[in-house]
Amino acid sequence: MEKIVAAVPDDHQKEGVYSLSIEFDANTDGWYLNGHDKNGAALFDFWNMSEQDAKELALQDWGVAISAWEQGGSAEKLKVVDCNGTLLQDGDTVTVIKDLDVKGAGQTVKRGTTIKNISLTQDPELIDCRTKDIKGLVLKTCFVKKL
Repeated sequence: MEKIVAAVPDDHQKEGVYSLSIEFDANTDGWYLNGHDKNGAALFDFWNMSEQDAKELALQDWGVAISAWEQGGSAEKLKVVDCNGTLLQDGDTVTVIKDLDVKGAGQTVKRGTTIKNISLTQDPELIDCRTKDIKGLVLKTCFVKKL
């Protein structure tokens, strides 16, 4: 997976967004722009756009100059493992191994819930995912196992 990253200038850190990444998703054959907080957790993402459109959106909304983007390397180089030590990659399908209360959503992700098409984060202990009820969910890798 190709990934490029940029820091958001101090005067444009709207809503606590400190960095942005643009990643290519081979499943949809498009790019997505992802905003991260100071801990690296994903705050939002915009899907299926061109790389140039993502950079222009970042410039307009977040003040990130087009020249400020740096190659972030491959997300697969991160050593991200599930509860059993199995290597996880972007696009994998996982299952939740215990009931998890979701802060702020007032819902519980039940044990055995299958989550498809996960995304790795900058933190090897966290993954981004979504369920049919909860969008923008971040889970600890110690609570999931690869299918």
